[in-house]
Amino acid sequence: MAHTSGVHLLQIHPHLDSDVETDVDIIAIHGLDTKSPDTWIWKSKRPDSNNNVNWLADRSMLPSRVGQARIFTCDWPAGLFERSDLIQKRIEELARLLLDGIQRRARPLATNSYSEGDDRPIIFIASCLGGIILIKALVMADHEYRCLRRATKGIVFLATPFGGTSFQDVARWAEPGLKAWASIQGQKVSRLLQSVKGSTFNLDELVRGFTQVCRDNNLDQVMTFYETGKTNLYQKVFPYLPISSKQVRTPKAPRSRHRSSVGKDY
Repeated sequence: MAHTSGVHLLQIHPHLDSDVETDVDIIAIHGLDTKSPDTWIWKSKRPDSNNNVNWLADRSMLPSRVGQARIFTCDWPAGLFERSDLIQKRIEELARLLLDGIQRRARPLATNSYSEGDDRPIIFIASCLGGIILIKALVMADHEYRCLRRATKGIVFLATPFGGTSFQDVARWAEPGLKAWASIQGQKVSRLLQSVKGSTFNLDELVRGFTQVCRDNNLDQVMTFYETGKTNLYQKVFPYLPISSKQVRTPKAPRSRHRSSVGKDY
């Protein structure tokens, strides 16, 4: 496992002791206020069922489709609440930590053409705000991290808020309650909430910068997936409040990339 100041990469396939040769790395980055493996597990709706499936690790899921690939989960400090005595990190700092954590990931044990270099191909899977952290990291990736741009061969975005609108609405509404709750717990609200409710102009500028990175590095395998059903975002923040549902708006993907919609129960 690679640890870098709150950014943790864990190889979940193949087993660390395996001598299987691999030629590509898949790195899955979770979103806001969650962690691995929770983000990547399908949970059965039956209360008495133990048939939960981690689609990144289950042999019948992603590992059965990717051949000679290593699969990592990437955890970063995404909590809505933090200790009041800690200095909070900005998105730029999180992006830099992400770059460092990815670059420091373990080299494969088996000998193959990519094991000695920094240009081992990478495919990212990024959920929600994790996608924003990722594109910020790739836009910032210069000097010692430039090799990570070259190595990135594909990205799958899952409900990443490229437009930011729905998240801004919820953040503005929820912030007073979140601050009150944090105060009671002797904590403070993460600075990430300020990033979510920030200017759409800044987000648009970031997306334009990422689009240019894609063009400059021939990164044309970029997919975005989003729900078409309604999600009660307010009750996700305060599940005990009887508030009417609010529909998630379709994320605005970078131009000339691929977009796919899925039903709510995916």
